Amino acid sequence: MSEFLAIYRLVITHQLTRGRVVLIAVAIGAFALLGATVLRGAVDPFEATIQFVSVVGLGLLLPVISLLLGSAAMGDWYTDETLVYVWLRPVRRTTVACAAIAAALTVTLPGNLLPMLAAVVASGQTGDGALIGTISATVMVTLAYTAVFVLLGITVKRPLAIGLIYIFIWEFFVSRGAAGAARLSINSYGSTMLARATDLDLTLADRARWATFVVPVGVAVVAALLASVRLQRMDVA
Repeated sequence: MSEFLAIYRLVITHQLTRGRVVLIAVAIGAFALLGATVLRGAVDPFEATIQFVSVVGLGLLLPVISLLLGSAAMGDWYTDETLVYVWLRPVRRTTVACAAIAAALTVTLPGNLLPMLAAVVASGQTGDGALIGTISATVMVTLAYTAVFVLLGITVKRPLAIGLIYIFIWEFFVSRGAAGAARLSINSYGSTMLARATDLDLTLADRARWATFVVPVGVAVVAALLASVRLQRMDVA
């Protein structure tokens, strides 16, 4: 546990930069403003809010912030070749990977959840499952995305470019045009959770109830295992 906490604190210290805090603050302000103006003034504020949460929140904000923060957890060390100082420590690679993912989640969860809550609260549509659906969908989707992007950060040299291609091409276009591909969309599991909580029809929201919990957790576990294998086999010298 002491080794886990040491790596966790190291990653947290690296994650909490002024630029990232400002980014999250801007996202919170922008979503609150949109909620108070555009969403509150819509013909059907409730449906407009849920659609906004599903498309803009789950489909865009969450993966982008998770990419920026998750890929940097160890990715910055990998890119500037300082990961060797962590890699050479006598610590199990699984411990390093899990601590990095946990630290990244400590930052990405509030970074994703606060803007989403700001939009819902500012729109005045917190009832009928909107608030609980937004929270549960955000937590599960953030868990999966963050773990995947932590792995991506130590797998490729340009994780931001690869991650953005994945987000905009796969999540936004391919998965929305093919039913089979949609099952491989992390976003679809959050949208399904949100749709079930609010009883609204949403794009991609056709996953099984059990899958909305099992698949995101499974994705995170597999990503952690692959990250530990990657740390064990990679050449960081």
